[in-house]
Amino acid sequence: MLRGIYSSATGMEAHKDMHEMIADNLANANTNGYKSISHSYKSFADSGLVNSITGQPLGALSHGTEANSTNFNFAQATLRETGNALDLAVQGEGFFPLQLHDGRVAYTRNGHFTMDQNGFIVNQHGEYLLDQGLSPIFLGVQGVRDLTILRNGTIMVNGSLIAQLSTYAFPKDAQIERMEGDKFLSPNPGTTMINTMNINNGDDNKNNDNFNYNAPTTTIVQGFIENSNVSSIKTAADMVQVMRGYEANQKALKVQTDSLQLLMDIGNI
Repeated sequence: MLRGIYSSATGMEAHKDMHEMIADNLANANTNGYKSISHSYKSFADSGLVNSITGQPLGALSHGTEANSTNFNFAQATLRETGNALDLAVQGEGFFPLQLHDGRVAYTRNGHFTMDQNGFIVNQHGEYLLDQGLSPIFLGVQGVRDLTILRNGTIMVNGSLIAQLSTYAFPKDAQIERMEGDKFLSPNPGTTMINTMNINNGDDNKNNDNFNYNAPTTTIVQGFIENSNVSSIKTAADMVQVMRGYEANQKALKVQTDSLQLLMDIGNI
């Protein structure tokens, strides 16, 4: 009976974690470039059951469920037209590189950028958009009349080449950590990112085992922003399913604890 109580309790814990994950996805359904998350679970190592009298094996028994890994869904979301010259969207594989305030480089699909008072391209947090050489992109402090960003990442101001923008993808087996909803980084400083703009002309881009998902040729689209890839309808349905799973484990736990209490009361008679 104690094994059953433990299994029900770990089931409740797993469904609680899933509820928090789904709530996080729902809260970011309108966040530009947000990528949904999911958890995978595994059972604890099975224990062998043996008849205590005959010694005959009776089979295996799991003691419950535990979290196995967190998975990011990097699938392409729809693009929304804004008409703003510094709103950018990635069509295909890859992320925009950002320089954080602490000097680290993070990666995002949220392409809502502006020009700060010093002439650099920044996001809403004042973090620099980086070029192909991972340096901040300087547009100029005055006289920016015409800003054009080509689909290959070439940035032109007033008809002159200013910088080359590239997008980067995480290798398939890389550790990935999410920051503030729309930003990602690898906690391993030795991770080598894949420059997805460099392989646009190669066939390897179509079925590259290093990528987290297969994608067509990567391009940058000016005047558009990528939406969140969260489906509000599906996520709401998942929320209901998880709540029912939690309640089922909760009822099973109550039945077992009530039965255990009854046995203890009988033993005290």
